[in-house]
Amino acid sequence: MNRILRSVFGEQRADLAPQQRGRSNSTLACFGLALALLQPQLSIAQGIIRIAQLEPLSGPFQTQGEANVWTLQAAVEEFNARSKDVKFEVTPYDAKGNAQEALNIFRQATERGIQYFAGGGSSAIVSGLLEAVNTYNERNPGKEVLYLNHQAIDPDFTEARCSYWHFRFDPHVFMRMAALTTFIARDTSVKKVYLINQDYSFGQQVEASAKRYLSAARQDIAVVGEERHPIGRIKDFAPYIAKIKATGADTVITGNFGPDLVLLIKAAKDAELNVKFYTYYGNALGAPTAIGEAGVGHLRLVGTWETNAMPPRIRAIYDLFKAKHPKNDIFHAGVIEMVGMVGDAARKAASTEPKKIAVALEGLKSAGAFGEVEMRASDHQILAPLFIQSFAPVDGNQVKFGVEGLKFGFRTDATIRARETVPAMNCQMKRPAAG
Repeated sequence: MNRILRSVFGEQRADLAPQQRGRSNSTLACFGLALALLQPQLSIAQGIIRIAQLEPLSGPFQTQGEANVWTLQAAVEEFNARSKDVKFEVTPYDAKGNAQEALNIFRQATERGIQYFAGGGSSAIVSGLLEAVNTYNERNPGKEVLYLNHQAIDPDFTEARCSYWHFRFDPHVFMRMAALTTFIARDTSVKKVYLINQDYSFGQQVEASAKRYLSAARQDIAVVGEERHPIGRIKDFAPYIAKIKATGADTVITGNFGPDLVLLIKAAKDAELNVKFYTYYGNALGAPTAIGEAGVGHLRLVGTWETNAMPPRIRAIYDLFKAKHPKNDIFHAGVIEMVGMVGDAARKAASTEPKKIAVALEGLKSAGAFGEVEMRASDHQILAPLFIQSFAPVDGNQVKFGVEGLKFGFRTDATIRARETVPAMNCQMKRPAAG
């Protein structure tokens, strides 16, 4: 057990710099919780929902994993403080951005009685975990586990590969792209669009949906280039930026995240590429810092997080997060929606048993982070608001908060209500036998 925990949390060292020690202490704050969770007496009694959170806590996508862990910690802390019946306990695990490592952790966690899983790091890793969850539940009736997906937005997970044991708390690629391209179509200055994405299922879905929805929205918009690149392996995006520049593109659409987005934007800034970047994750993980003032009027995104319109519950979560991580930011609401909806489902079911939670989640409507959300029963896909935002200076009005310690944040240009993002139903779900 100690070896597993060391691989997850590392060991605190006396020679760490103060800034590094702060991060180590933050991580080790979870250590005691992990020890408690990994004892043999694991159960789901007494209203406790125990979640294994698999994230890339080392490697190129470490910042993404840490942001998800910290957001979930803040959401759980806020929920537990006001909840008298249901409580959450979360153990973060380092999946290292590796599918096999994630599967190993899944096996170890199920052996210790954990029945709820979240995270993963990417759609590629989540794909393998979904298969593992389905197989485990088939082989272990009465001991089923649930996968709570707050970040992997490949549409297949609630369409061709939909599973009764999987619930997604984030609008998927097609839902986001429909909103994004509807907004882009209103901008008459957009004539030539370049698509650049990571070469795996998520990036491929972004590319395909961009072409389809752009064509439907405005036939005069030309896609002048398409590029896929290996995920997490490109260190210099200058050659890609040169290709974009050569096409005369005025707009770039990308689903890139983590260092792949940061390095892409840095290369564009260095080459003085004057285009609008429409992104899925341009508000996070170093991207705003990378582009700085040059991003004003150029960096845009479609997302679920709206810092400028936080209701009291969300402001409390935001304040908890920022108190511990002032140079980082919450960048999507999926983690928070997951905690809120699963908590509501547990109360509705009067149980923390996964099968009963699954029944209660289907069709559940809940007060979401920024408006009512619904878990569609037919495919287990959340229906939630989306926001189109632009990078802009903090003005205390439209942009109330800077991101990543900057004097720049995101202005909301359009709000797409949940009922406007409802996807077509393409799921034929295999359901467990009654009882």
